Amino acid sequence: MMLLACIGLFISCEEETKPQYVFPTPQTTPTVTITPVEKGTDFITVRFSTYYAEACAYLYTEGETLSKTLDQIFAEGTLVEGDKVDVKIENLTPATAYTFIAAAKDELHGSVCTPVTVITASDAPESNYPKKMQYESFERTFSDGGVAKGYIAIADLKANTKLRFAPTHLKPAETPTTAFTSFKALGKGVPYALTNGGYFWDGASLSLCVSDGEVKSIATELAYPTVNGSQITAYPVRAALGQMADGTFEATWVYCINKKPYSFPSPLDNDELTETYMPAPPTTATAGATLWEPQQAIGGGPMLVYKGKNVAMDYYYREIMNTGGTAGTSRQPRTAVGATKEGKVMLLVCDGRGNNGSNGLTLSEMADIFVEMGMDYAINLDGGGSSAIVGYDGQLANSPSDGSQRAVPTVVVISAME
Repeated sequence: MMLLACIGLFISCEEETKPQYVFPTPQTTPTVTITPVEKGTDFITVRFSTYYAEACAYLYTEGETLSKTLDQIFAEGTLVEGDKVDVKIENLTPATAYTFIAAAKDELHGSVCTPVTVITASDAPESNYPKKMQYESFERTFSDGGVAKGYIAIADLKANTKLRFAPTHLKPAETPTTAFTSFKALGKGVPYALTNGGYFWDGASLSLCVSDGEVKSIATELAYPTVNGSQITAYPVRAALGQMADGTFEATWVYCINKKPYSFPSPLDNDELTETYMPAPPTTATAGATLWEPQQAIGGGPMLVYKGKNVAMDYYYREIMNTGGTAGTSRQPRTAVGATKEGKVMLLVCDGRGNNGSNGLTLSEMADIFVEMGMDYAINLDGGGSSAIVGYDGQLANSPSDGSQRAVPTVVVISAME
């Protein structure tokens, strides 16, 4: 969703200007989630995490469909003991789709997990992706009946030194599929996954983008929240994710001073909930200000995961995202990027607004996925109709809520040097 600036007011493409808090009903129905955690040429390790369950069982099959009742799963499947268990399944066919389904129950309730399709053997020569990279669809079903569908790409840049994290500025703006084609001419490797980047307005980036150490676009310097019925000028300090010169990753809060990104230990003294804001923009003399010099970086906001913890709602209002209409507490189409400190990168795109049968994710629900996948950091990117992901073949994989792709000024690319 891009942040629109019109007569000094940022208006969202989320089409929801007054999102409300959502306080979920305490969950008592047993549930189970399935998460692939490791893959090889002929095996996969899957993590089963259960909640409010006395028993859990699973089945898997080759192919992308599997339909079973709860009783069938417990009668035909394999029991799982424990609340969080990793199961290694071996002797699988390389680069073949496998669908897993699991069920959880207690004495009074029963539930069946929606099938999850995983692709084995991301390291296999038969795979469409480089070694130590995986790209697959995901689906989540929530206790209130909501469904989230999308795609996740993960690349271990430390384990495969040919892989690259490549935030890219586009001028003029391009659709993701066009950007995928044009990336090939940049000499930064073969693209294998590409998503839209940060926020923008009228084709111009409103979020930080650093490429090969060069600042291509700076983070927006102004926001216009309303206090006591009157619009004021505020100075948002927002999340960014960067790869440093030594290859490690870090996330921080950034404000650009003299066109250079400065890192801060927090979004400083802004808070939409209390309607308190910094009276002036931060400077190089502001406590904690440090010149931030990543080799590659993309900005957006808010921070979703920080040091392995879900912090989405801790910083949503402090980064002045509600004013921009990010609609963080409602389910929407979303794009986000995360990383481990050591060098594993993850891209996530989720459809929403009914497209592809998906309701979308709240910011906190999206952060939970990054935590489950072991990411130390994650930041939210532009969403809504902007959310798009392209795979190895250059084709759009998801279903944007606008019905077609938007032209965007920044993209995030995972590529591999030949």
